Amino acid sequence: MAPDWRGASRFACLWLLALALVGCAAPSASPIPTTVPRIIVVTPTALMTRVPTVARATPTAQTASAATEEISPDDAACQAALLKHYTAASDSCLASADGMICSGGQSVDIASGAQIAVDSIDRLRTLPFSLDAGMGLVWLRMAQTLLADALVIGEAELGSLSSGEPWRALTIESGQANAECAAVPPVGALVAQSRYGQTARLDINGVAAAIDGTLIVMTQAQTSHFVVIEGSVRLSVGARSLSLVVGTQASLAYPTGDWTAPADLPAEASLLDYAVLQDLPIALFARPLPIPQPGYAQTRGGVNMRAAPSINGRLLYLVPAGETMSVLGISSDGEWLHIRLGNGEMGWMSAGLLAKSLGEITHVYDDAPPPPQRLGVHANLAVVNVPAGGNLRAAPDTAFQVLRTLPVGTETKLLARSPYSPWVKVQAADDIGWMALFTLTTQSVISSLPIDYQVPLPTRATPTPSFSFGGGHAYPDPSGGY
Repeated sequence: MAPDWRGASRFACLWLLALALVGCAAPSASPIPTTVPRIIVVTPTALMTRVPTVARATPTAQTASAATEEISPDDAACQAALLKHYTAASDSCLASADGMICSGGQSVDIASGAQIAVDSIDRLRTLPFSLDAGMGLVWLRMAQTLLADALVIGEAELGSLSSGEPWRALTIESGQANAECAAVPPVGALVAQSRYGQTARLDINGVAAAIDGTLIVMTQAQTSHFVVIEGSVRLSVGARSLSLVVGTQASLAYPTGDWTAPADLPAEASLLDYAVLQDLPIALFARPLPIPQPGYAQTRGGVNMRAAPSINGRLLYLVPAGETMSVLGISSDGEWLHIRLGNGEMGWMSAGLLAKSLGEITHVYDDAPPPPQRLGVHANLAVVNVPAGGNLRAAPDTAFQVLRTLPVGTETKLLARSPYSPWVKVQAADDIGWMALFTLTTQSVISSLPIDYQVPLPTRATPTPSFSFGGGHAYPDPSGGY
């Protein structure tokens, strides 16, 4: 069909003006760079900005349809068994201390629920799923100096190759899942996460990995797959290196039976294989996060992120140019991408304003799912830690009325978080109010709580929290860590 030039002319002036206001730089002739900013900092604003979000006049070229799958009774029973197993494992192991290994499931070397020092063992073998015993789950809380932690999921065999720093250098060989449960990850996997704002340096299957985010490693046949689902990772083999950003992976070939001597790095990264990753239990990660769709998007100029896929959606942030973001889904009209920033915040951006390198997007929705939260006792429990008691206030700032003082040790349920301050909305018995985050001890993921935008603004200036890749999280403390 011939293009509608008359329609295009009617939008021309508005289009040019909008682009100028949004601040989109002209696209570079080179591909999207393979590096990502070390730390990004964005803060929410309660006020509207003069910078508009531009909806494109023509639909995007790529849309996807959501497949509706019926769950059989056997699959439903399997999913219920998995959830029970995952919850019990989370309660047992997520709060493990640094330098400890905790088994949350079937393991040849460690009894379920047991914790041992990381330097007391140099081999691990986890077992595949069964309805009676669950599946292999082992948390490696590595030494503080390694700046990383790992989770083994499903059947896998791991070996530590370093004596001075246990588990800094390791090998993994994945096993295959049993066919009795469709919700089980098909391949055993190692999930390695760096600490917030830190670069973890591990040697995995003979590959030096500098991790700023979350890396998944799994093997199939004689190939190791290194998959980035958060942040960026730099892989090195000998004198060669390859940078991966979120939504991409690299696959290396190995000689039979030897996971310490990889072939050369591939010339470039490929898009991740979502089908292999979609059943990973993300609530069990040290830092829970959704599995992204294949590929990534990048801002070319300042772009608005909104709470809904519409120009009338609440404005959350003006995201600056040069941010590389994971893509979680697409709106039903194909005009908006649901994205996740490097700081963990999620929202909608107009697809036409973004540079993209994407594969097939299989998640199609207009109502975004909530961020992943931990399971069991770590989901929304917080305990008052101030000896003199913690003040429960009417809104999230010290300028607001104190409703009552909760005694030290009082258990509260986390309900929401503030849009402008490091405060959380809690319920204690029949009382609901706001408390400063530092007055509570919790292992909940604060960034996964919904934001309550209905709270009043304070009458004076108040510091905004940094929800960058380095803060905004309460486990184990509000200032950083997990």
